[in-house]
Amino acid sequence: MAWRALFLGLCALTACGPRPVPPPPSAPRVTTAAQLIPADLDVVVRLDMAHMKAALGELTPELLSREVLARTSGDSSEEPDELIVTSLLDAELVYLGYRPSPELLPLDRVLALQGSFEPLVRAPSGFSAPIDLGADLRYWDKQPGKQPLSRSGAARLYTVGERVRAFVSEAELDSVERALDGRAGPWRLEAPEEGSLSLAVRPRRLARLVRGSLGELLGEAKTLDVVLELASDGAKLKLSLITAEPEQAARLASAAQLALSRALGERAKRVELDVVGERLSLSLRASRAELGALFACVKSKPTSATECAW
Repeated sequence: MAWRALFLGLCALTACGPRPVPPPPSAPRVTTAAQLIPADLDVVVRLDMAHMKAALGELTPELLSREVLARTSGDSSEEPDELIVTSLLDAELVYLGYRPSPELLPLDRVLALQGSFEPLVRAPSGFSAPIDLGADLRYWDKQPGKQPLSRSGAARLYTVGERVRAFVSEAELDSVERALDGRAGPWRLEAPEEGSLSLAVRPRRLARLVRGSLGELLGEAKTLDVVLELASDGAKLKLSLITAEPEQAARLASAAQLALSRALGERAKRVELDVVGERLSLSLRASRAELGALFACVKSKPTSATECAW
């Protein structure tokens, strides 16, 4: 009887005691910089820095990095962050996801870099102490400074060991957290993994900048991918647009042909347009001289389209 009472007492103590602590959730698994681009951004750009540096030999790597940073900043008066510049210098692949303004300039953004980076043994200047999320993933929050952080400024820095760095603006913090939790959503844009530069765009954003029937058709399209392949003798541009139905693709091809004729003149004859079902494809080759003229035009920020050859 005593043994039975003791056994029942032990059972009661076990039942009433603290429950075992469940294991912690698994750490986010991040293997590429592209995984940190959230689903709510309407433009995603992929830049192969090695290809760009080889093709644009007249630019030093630092100048190229500063050009990339200048083009991805929504505030032209903001001084470039030296940590971002040095990170771009060490990057092999650059991914930029952003929410564009009506002029397609970045507002909210995520700049994710993949390469071989120096380990951060201490908090970068202006950032807090690191928060360790496990699996070699850490983040640092930007500390308040004398000047308010711009909308496109880096409010948080993520690192994955020495392989990945990502600079996230304030409005995208929650979206990146959802992406890390595996809740990015199936509608996340992914730039093609090819070419020196590629991008994916939600066409409705471009439709706001184009008037007439071409703008209306772009607003109804589903996805738009662009790939630029740079070589020593020039470049090749490929564009692929998915529409809702084959008839829409055919109408868009006609409208695009007319727009290209007006914009390029005789050069429009070198543009190859092809329609297969719901897909419209466009390809164009440019010589190195034409590419240099285009790059000079972009750098000079012309006030009208007539100031450039393209």
